[in-house]
Amino acid sequence: MSPKNKKKLEIIRSKLDKLDNKLLSLIKYRTNLVKEVLKLKEFKKEIVDKKRINFILKKN
Repeated sequence: MSPKNKKKLEIIRSKLDKLDNKLLSLIKYRTNLVKEVLKLKEFKKEIVDKKRINFILKKN
């Protein structure tokens, strides 16, 4: 690999690492929110809200 391409590769990998860190942070935050929601649910059947899932899927 040429030195120029090697440098480009390092830059891209650095950007990927930063993005991965942001994604992991968001996933951890979401996981904590889900845990809070689960504490509020009384029954297992309440865990999955099909109406909400369909709304989110249609929105995106």
